[in-house]
Amino acid sequence: MSRARVVVVGAGPAGMMAAAQAARLGCAVLLVDEAPRPGGQIHRQPSPSLAGGAVSAAARPEAERKRRLFDRFVRHAGTIDHRPGTSVIAVYGLDRILIADETSSQLIRADALVVATGLHERVVPVPGWTLPGVVTAGALQALLKGGRVRAGDRIAFAGTGPLPLVAAAQMVEAGATVPVVALLRPLWPGLLRDPAALWAGRGVLSEGWRWLSILRRAGVPVLTRHVALSVSGDGAAERLVIARHDGHGRPVPGTEQRFAADTVAFNHGFTANSDLARMAGAETRFDSRRGGWLPVRDSDGATSVPGLFVAGDAGGLAGGLAAACDGAVVGAAAAGWALHRDAGRFAAQAATDRAERARHWTFQAALSASWELPPDIHALVTPATVVCRCEGVTRARIDRAIADGHDGLNGLKRNTRAGMGSCGGRSCLRTLAALAGPRGEGEAVNARPGIRPVALAALANRVSDESVGS
Repeated sequence: MSRARVVVVGAGPAGMMAAAQAARLGCAVLLVDEAPRPGGQIHRQPSPSLAGGAVSAAARPEAERKRRLFDRFVRHAGTIDHRPGTSVIAVYGLDRILIADETSSQLIRADALVVATGLHERVVPVPGWTLPGVVTAGALQALLKGGRVRAGDRIAFAGTGPLPLVAAAQMVEAGATVPVVALLRPLWPGLLRDPAALWAGRGVLSEGWRWLSILRRAGVPVLTRHVALSVSGDGAAERLVIARHDGHGRPVPGTEQRFAADTVAFNHGFTANSDLARMAGAETRFDSRRGGWLPVRDSDGATSVPGLFVAGDAGGLAGGLAAACDGAVVGAAAAGWALHRDAGRFAAQAATDRAERARHWTFQAALSASWELPPDIHALVTPATVVCRCEGVTRARIDRAIADGHDGLNGLKRNTRAGMGSCGGRSCLRTLAALAGPRGEGEAVNARPGIRPVALAALANRVSDESVGS
């Protein structure tokens, strides 16, 4: 008799732990991931030829978390069918999941599907943000972790939340000069009002203090309540202009400052990669702080679609520590569903991870206020500013469509082509929704097959479709 199959999409902390847990509990597990090696963004692995090297004191806690995560995964990796360099490009139902690599495609089946696709960075467009040399803070981290490449010599950071601070400190350690870190909000007020959250996150806070100390020793100015106004340069980024804002995101006249930089890194929070869950029919809700359009899920990760589970940041921003615990909880629930049609069957197997997850969630809930954007921040998007980079759609074009009555995301997409490019709207849909107002944020754009770019040759080269557990 073939074993019940759990398909896990994404091999970051949540996906790795979901796959390991389901395999431990007796399921046949297929782990699909776009990257060549597991780990996700936070634990991105370089190629074996680039591995090794000294780990700084500030980076040791993350390195230790990575070691523990991989130790737990490796114990069961031999029984997991791991498909690196592979994307899920459509979900027509749990019995028809279309995957593709560079050369071929295949329809597969699952008794339970775990979506652990994480999130992507959000950027509020400003004039000049499409210039070469303008990147996201996470992209800088990915190049450094995955390729040992420091993308820039003089790197300015702007945005919100803790990521710009951490990435800036990492760039300083890598030998870059950081002229400024400009944050829209201070990080601490929400935490200082919540002693339980402070205690729950004491380890993370200690780690954050180490990164902040690196910036202070390097003399990097960290300016809170400041907003990026523009990036300019002769064909590439050369300077960042910031100003103090009035609390609502509008610049205070006379407070402008200019910083020379060959690279400018933005991060204005994150958007959950919920498109696969939405394509499968999961009910969603909008939560601006935690990642936009989030699948509605219970404490086991179960969605409104029987057999469909969401794990980690794909279900709402909570950080890598919470994602790993959540993955283990969801993996147990998915195994229970796949084997017995009972998501609670193995709940006791994940009791420790469930308790640890609750602690991390307490800390992240208090920290989440630091990601909230000031209400008038999008007033800085000028009519000539490009909002959709892939299709070159400006705010003026979007405003005309809204004035014509196309104020929902799907209508704006059809009428302006914003969100139709190769990134699938990951760079622009949150901005589009904010410009459209309440209806824009309330309406998730339709998720359609072809969620990731795929070669026509891969679609044409369909290998034999699989049955459950084959």
